[in-house]
Amino acid sequence: MSYPQGPQGPQWHPQQYPQQQYPHQQYPQQGYPQQGYPPPKKGNGLLIGLIAGGGALVVVVFVILAFVAPGFLLSDGKSSSSAKATQTPLQLNWGPVLAGKFILAVFGDEPDKAAESACADAKDKVRQAAKEYGDRNASLSAKDPREVSPDLIMVTMTGTLDRTEPHNGTMEVRREAGDKYCISSVSPVPAG
Repeated sequence: MSYPQGPQGPQWHPQQYPQQQYPHQQYPQQGYPQQGYPPPKKGNGLLIGLIAGGGALVVVVFVILAFVAPGFLLSDGKSSSSAKATQTPLQLNWGPVLAGKFILAVFGDEPDKAAESACADAKDKVRQAAKEYGDRNASLSAKDPREVSPDLIMVTMTGTLDRTEPHNGTMEVRREAGDKYCISSVSPVPAG
């Protein structure tokens, strides 16, 4: 079968252009190792060894503790809430915080606001102290909170009464159940 030859432009023949030769490179097929090289190793054996060694160490420590301190897994019968209350350190920053609330109540002539920060058994005493300090135009600041007992903080209050008379007093802040802090006393209460 022949095709008609018509007026066509120059035809391209591969023989007309020099062919460039490229060196043959061999690329390894994916998934197959190259000749002359060992197959790559995976680190699974090391990982398994580390996990097994760690597990064995935990078992050894557990067995040693079982013989040295045989009751380490048993409860001592004490409730966790009572143990927690005696082990929690006293938060000294509550002293200046509650002293600041008391001093603000004195400045504002609001003895009832001072009583809001007082312990239940000291509300009337704290209210009366705030009223007496307010009547004497007290200007106070709180400083040097210190632990007096595991549940009691002592805060020093210094300042003036009637704008000129120097005054030093103390405030006791008590920790109650549930780590709640309250003012338990203010002394001395200035005479009005």
